[in-house]
Amino acid sequence: MAVSAAKSRLKVIVIGAGPAGLCTATALRQEGHRVTVLERRRDTQPHGHALVIQPAAVRALQHLKGAHKAFDSVSVEAGALRWWSYKGTKPFAAPAASPSERRFQTDRPSVQKVLHELAVANGAQLLFGRTVQAIEDVAEKPRLWTADGEMFTADLIIAADGIKSATRKIIFPTQHVDPIPLRESIFLTSAPVSQLAQDARLAPWLESATKHGTLGPDRFVLSRPMHGGLLGVQFIDVDHADPGPVDGNWNTPADVGLLRTRFSDFNAITRAFLEHVRHAEKWQMARGAELATWRSASGRIVLLGDAAHAMLPHAAQGLSQGIEDALSLARMLRWTTKSGVDIPTVTKAWVNLRKPRADIFMKQSTSNANVWSLPDGPEQEARDEKIRQMGSRPPPDLSGVEMDMSANQRTPQFLKWARDYDVVLESERAMENVLSGL
Repeated sequence: MAVSAAKSRLKVIVIGAGPAGLCTATALRQEGHRVTVLERRRDTQPHGHALVIQPAAVRALQHLKGAHKAFDSVSVEAGALRWWSYKGTKPFAAPAASPSERRFQTDRPSVQKVLHELAVANGAQLLFGRTVQAIEDVAEKPRLWTADGEMFTADLIIAADGIKSATRKIIFPTQHVDPIPLRESIFLTSAPVSQLAQDARLAPWLESATKHGTLGPDRFVLSRPMHGGLLGVQFIDVDHADPGPVDGNWNTPADVGLLRTRFSDFNAITRAFLEHVRHAEKWQMARGAELATWRSASGRIVLLGDAAHAMLPHAAQGLSQGIEDALSLARMLRWTTKSGVDIPTVTKAWVNLRKPRADIFMKQSTSNANVWSLPDGPEQEARDEKIRQMGSRPPPDLSGVEMDMSANQRTPQFLKWARDYDVVLESERAMENVLSGL
């Protein structure tokens, strides 16, 4: 994939070679900037489970050459989420998916592979085994040093080093910015569909283009197809145990026997799947600290993706918000050359644009976990009735609806804002507003 012959504009360092960092690096390279990615690990660590790229992020990826074709190749059809009670023998709600909602239903290893290949093909310099140890936040050319003593300077440093971001601690030394561990744990499992198809009890979960959510007290289960002929099932236990230290290993092998015991009161289809599970991984949940800003004092160091707004996975927005971060920042930096706007002005406008949207999804992800794990009783019954009513109606026509991020989250106005938001268009509008105020 050839990068345009446009003159390189800015020298940018991206810290972290996860999905958000690699997406940022590719977007900046396609804008003509010089990009170096520093990753502390020795490789791209292609581990993980099912992921969704939401419609607004799919729209943003139209501006990343080669992305749609690559993600199409590693995505599966999954339809709308069918809802079950943990005591039920069939779904109590099966809403129809809107044909206009395009999502990439994929998985983290595939995302990592796609974005790594795009970054390399576009000419980003990827340096592995580089642990950032110190950063100097100076006005014109911030500097950083690795544990091996290498020094790097740049016009802009972008920290996409995840929920445990070391950069966040460096640029906000007087603030409490560590991730906050929770009692919740998620158990990640998968099995080949060809194997599961031999078990008639699992037929509903294996129906083509379906995914399933099973709701119970303090726990819920999410089942969806994955690339490579797998069925991925996540077992969420919101009150699992006292959390371990934030510097511990959050992805650890789980005791399958204990997992079966914990979900032994769930319905027959859930128990049947667990009979086929031979390995599970426990993922301890944490949420990101609430930050007043994502930028350093100079405005030339910014946090992006989980380093800025780590959220629980229960709104399925973490990856998508990182993609929106990347494409919007790359687009807004165009104004540093075409209109002479300085980098701190751009990063201030970028944080003002992006932070309110990410903050809403952070809160929504926490709220969803609480709603989906209600104990049996009136609240749970009212929740199920709302889901049932939504499932009995066709998907809303949002074509004439005006977006409203402040609306009730069940309204078409909010749904329009969540799904049809155009972050690249909004980033251009934000910079036009900046110019008009100069």
